[in-house]
Amino acid sequence: MHNIYPIMCNLEGKTVVIIGGGKIAYRKAAGLKNTGAFVTVVSPNICEEMESLSYIMWKQKPFSEEDIKGAHLIYAATNHHDINMMVKQAAHDFQWVNVVSDGKKSSFHTPAVIRSDEYVISISTSGKSPSFAKRIKEKLMKILPQIIK
Repeated sequence: MHNIYPIMCNLEGKTVVIIGGGKIAYRKAAGLKNTGAFVTVVSPNICEEMESLSYIMWKQKPFSEEDIKGAHLIYAATNHHDINMMVKQAAHDFQWVNVVSDGKKSSFHTPAVIRSDEYVISISTSGKSPSFAKRIKEKLMKILPQIIK
């Protein structure tokens, strides 16, 4: 995909909304730890792991258009493609939306990330194969400590 432009974002003080409360939504929320973003999760229910994230605000309700008003980043991360597409359609053109059920409909993708005090490495397949990006990350993590020292 040639129209993808990689960037790193400073999310300090930005509003991030995650629609969905399952395992995928949890992974998106967990990746936002220590970013300084205001993270809101909108879902009637959330998984046990999500409950342990002290930096999120949970709106225990089904999605409505009002939930994403003012959001900078939006994750449509439910296990219902039709709801994810409702989220995408409700967003303004200037809002960045990740549709977990259809990478082609997303305006951004979250890469696999390796983070240390000295560097941040991101690995992306432009949303085509998150599992492949994860495998690359795992292989790099095994060799990176040896390269740095």
